[in-house]
Amino acid sequence: MLPAPRDTGTREKLLEAGAQAISAKSFNACGLAEILAAAGVPKGSFYHYFASKEDFGVALIDRACGEFVEFLEPMLGDPTRSPLERLRAVFEQSRKDYAEFGAGRQCLIPKLALETSQLSEPVHAAVKRAYDKWSARLAEVIREAQAVGEIDRGHDPERLANVLVMLWEGATIRMQIDRTLQPVDDFLAFVFDSLLKNRS
Repeated sequence: MLPAPRDTGTREKLLEAGAQAISAKSFNACGLAEILAAAGVPKGSFYHYFASKEDFGVALIDRACGEFVEFLEPMLGDPTRSPLERLRAVFEQSRKDYAEFGAGRQCLIPKLALETSQLSEPVHAAVKRAYDKWSARLAEVIREAQAVGEIDRGHDPERLANVLVMLWEGATIRMQIDRTLQPVDDFLAFVFDSLLKNRS
């Protein structure tokens, strides 16, 4: 006998409520009762979709990764812009979002990474998948930029993509500490006016 189909609407309500609660507090500070109340879902329904709170955390990361890919693709795949312009557009749009929603705002994936990845192997693996996917997509555009002479061919695309991600994450952490966009502005100036500038 096949299992009964699950109501994806209920699952999505739980994930949305969890994402909002964890963004406002932290994963460990958010109790299951708080998430269930915000979602308007009974406790039994939670365990119909998620084996544990850890399993819920993995699903939150996978969901956030999918949303981030949807955010990236219109810019990284824009045929009207050069590859380097597409790279810059991603980070500039993120900067605009921080300006609109506040420099103290923290993205869900790095927040969960810092809080839980050392304690939970499944969460650690989900975080790594998310960052690897982001880096791999940036590396594709870096290769395109190298092919048209916008970025020095001496850079290894995968390593450069990883460096960009690390620099960005560091800039956004410092942004949250300082409550100012200056670290993000410094990232944009250093990366696009110096690091990626083709001097050949």
